[in-house]
Amino acid sequence: HPKALYTLMAVHAHPDDESSGTGGLLRLAAARGHTTVLVTCTNGDLGDVKDPRLALTPLQNPADRPRLAAVRLAELRRAAARLRVTHLYTLDYRDSGMEGWETNTAADAFAQVEVATAARRLAALIRQHRPDVVVTYDEQGGYGHPDHVMTHRVTMAALPLAADATCCPADAQPWRVRKLYYTAWARSDAVRALRLMHWLGRKTRFRDADFDPQSIGCPDAQITTRVDIRPVLRAKWQALFAHRSQMHQYDFFWWFVRLTGPWLYRYESFRCIHSTHPITTPEADIFASL
Repeated sequence: HPKALYTLMAVHAHPDDESSGTGGLLRLAAARGHTTVLVTCTNGDLGDVKDPRLALTPLQNPADRPRLAAVRLAELRRAAARLRVTHLYTLDYRDSGMEGWETNTAADAFAQVEVATAARRLAALIRQHRPDVVVTYDEQGGYGHPDHVMTHRVTMAALPLAADATCCPADAQPWRVRKLYYTAWARSDAVRALRLMHWLGRKTRFRDADFDPQSIGCPDAQITTRVDIRPVLRAKWQALFAHRSQMHQYDFFWWFVRLTGPWLYRYESFRCIHSTHPITTPEADIFASL
């Protein structure tokens, strides 16, 4: 019998999130013949520019923000090609900036968008591509970024909307996703990475007297799925480094992940939040049990 092929949809907040959080998963799924759909909600125009050759200063000069948005979209396309993403969609909402920034409350920021409006756009893509599995962030957006939190809210609103026949246009059929996952950085992996950065002399939270290691990452006991991405780790890094505006060869993280990747970043971890079929944990494959 031929091996069953499925469709995976990953819903992310900014360009580069797809590579850092699910780059291995997307590339591995593509290598195995599955269809992959990537939805990026914002244009990332408030990101820090790490490559000085781009001559962009978006936080100081608002006029450069549209230029940075165009740069980041081009980077996203290159990264998606590295990951062999089948279908790429950008919802093109404005970046809200980090938690606590004044830009969080800007009228056109993604964090201020009506959830139902954005959810309808995402639901249309779900009905169009009929993904078996959807991956997005948890309620805290992983680390509290307003755009990540909004991405979670929009995705959770879109899923029942896509399955509701009364909300479907005449030319679209409802679709119920079979499995839903949240990205999750296992606490043991997070602590290991921070300890090594601390040992290398970087400023980390380990230098704070009141720091509690139990406050970072996702408790390992909650991780349901660990995908071994070592076969595609090189492709993941190539996709991540395609985002030159966010990192480049003079950036600490650039060489840190290249040197420690085979040890620190062997897996991408997830929490299975919903499945139409019972799952057996721990899983090594998000398509297991389908």
